[in-house]
Amino acid sequence: MVVPVDAPNDNLPEIEPPIVLPVLLLEDVHDSGNAKFENPPPPPPKIEISLGDAKVEDAPSLIPPVVPLDVVVCIDQREHFTTTQKFATRNDFLEWVREKARKLDFSTVIGKFDNGGKGKSAFVSLKCERGGLCTEYKRKTQREIAGSVNCECPFLMRGYFLIADDWSLKVGDGRHNHDIKDVLKGHKTTNPLTPNERVHLHEMVDSNVPPRQMFTILRKRNHTTSNTIKHVYNACHIYRRSIKGTRTDMEHLLKSLVDNDYVYHCRKYHDSDDVSAVFWAHPNSIKLFNTFSTVIVLDSTYKTNKYCLLLLEFVGNTSTEKTFSIGFAYMMSEKQDNVTLALERCHELLHSKDLYPKVVVTDRDNALINVVETLFHDTTTILCSYHIGQNVRAKCKTDCKVKDLKGKDGKEIKPGSMVKTVMAAWMDIVDSETEEAYI
Repeated sequence: MVVPVDAPNDNLPEIEPPIVLPVLLLEDVHDSGNAKFENPPPPPPKIEISLGDAKVEDAPSLIPPVVPLDVVVCIDQREHFTTTQKFATRNDFLEWVREKARKLDFSTVIGKFDNGGKGKSAFVSLKCERGGLCTEYKRKTQREIAGSVNCECPFLMRGYFLIADDWSLKVGDGRHNHDIKDVLKGHKTTNPLTPNERVHLHEMVDSNVPPRQMFTILRKRNHTTSNTIKHVYNACHIYRRSIKGTRTDMEHLLKSLVDNDYVYHCRKYHDSDDVSAVFWAHPNSIKLFNTFSTVIVLDSTYKTNKYCLLLLEFVGNTSTEKTFSIGFAYMMSEKQDNVTLALERCHELLHSKDLYPKVVVTDRDNALINVVETLFHDTTTILCSYHIGQNVRAKCKTDCKVKDLKGKDGKEIKPGSMVKTVMAAWMDIVDSETEEAYI
């Protein structure tokens, strides 16, 4: 390949192909002013450089790339906090500074403080919320992925407790090294819910509306709001805590059961007043259970509360293949005596002695199976097909880890596709409607 290149009138060095050399077009540099030359100098002669099999696009450029310079932001707000005012208490001083910062669209936090004593004067230092260093984590956590707002902002103020029992303010550094535009958008200290939004949110909490749906409804009612989902979670938590009051969790649970006319039963330890098991059922669930008592599904759920109590759920089945909750039981452990108590209370919900469940579905829990066979002699106990499928899938994932497995077309078969094939064949067997299809 031959490329014409402008070069000055100098002796050129010999270039041996096929070495790839950078190609630079050297143009004649004229005066940038408005002066005109009657006899402009002749252009330099063109030479040809052979690059062998290389292309012009492959030649590196000698012109360094233009690197944009970092824009340093410096916003000085010293004059807004310079004051000779004295504050009677520490809280008055903090509230004055926070209100000033809120009007200037940023937030302050307490950096260091000392309550005084041992010959030291009390003081408190306030810095910008974005002050400090960003901590680097060795492992990739959600905090590292989300990033940090800390950018070593130098803004700093300090309040001193004077001898006259009042507080004074001194500005150490009033500069910010970041843009404060939209910093407080969605901030918890500046964007609280309005009174009407709080009333509407409390109604949705009483109706058991999920928080994500609450947030969507609030955004539809007010398109200009800058609240986030965190505001909704905090408002829900504060409202539930106000309803609970000073009662303990168990007292609040029992009060809720009484207020909503639930049928419940508690069991205590023999040597203390601590509750070991609680069973409850709603009146409407009791009516459905007396109408559809043929099938009961029993399933235990773990780690659903901060006390690590076992939750045993009783589920019924209607004639239209719809499920409904019969009752629930919190138990300290899945021992046979606790399960016996829960099943006895569930059986007492039936108004007639002739009514009893014909089929009980469990997840291969020996304690449940033993209690069912003891209380209901004529009841058939079967295993849940969902839990069987989960065990089959877990076994397939272990046994299908085979390398260099190829199909009929010679392509490699991945373990994931093998598990899907085995599970599809398993479901065909489970869903067989006739004995011939099963075989």
